[in-house]
Amino acid sequence: MKRFTGWLLLATLSPALALAQLKPPPSPTATRPVQLPQPSPQKPKSDDRSQAAENARLRERLEKPALRTGPAKPRPITAPAAQRPVYGSNGQPLNQMQETSPNRVLDTRTGRYYDTVPSGDGQRVVPPPKSSRPAGR
Repeated sequence: MKRFTGWLLLATLSPALALAQLKPPPSPTATRPVQLPQPSPQKPKSDDRSQAAENARLRERLEKPALRTGPAKPRPITAPAAQRPVYGSNGQPLNQMQETSPNRVLDTRTGRYYDTVPSGDGQRVVPPPKSSRPAGR
């Protein structure tokens, strides 16, 4: 009998407990006030398409000062920087090397790029690290 009353009690209370859990969600504005965006001010529309109105608009545009008031100044012509000589790690001049950027040269024969360091009046090629050299050299 005790078992039956426990089940009966559970059967009668479970719908009430389930309904207590299912309440509607709070409204999104319950924690803060609603702020609607302000309407943007609208320009008055001029529906006047007459020739006189068109001329007035054109006159207003022409009377505004231009951004540039004087003639553009020509840029002086500068000669490209002279190529600095490139020397190998043994000090010999390398004529096939072409400077591409600061501390960088291109070997025109092989198409490979090498790092350089300033050396006297030119640049000296820095040999690549030993780990990147192929075996047998």
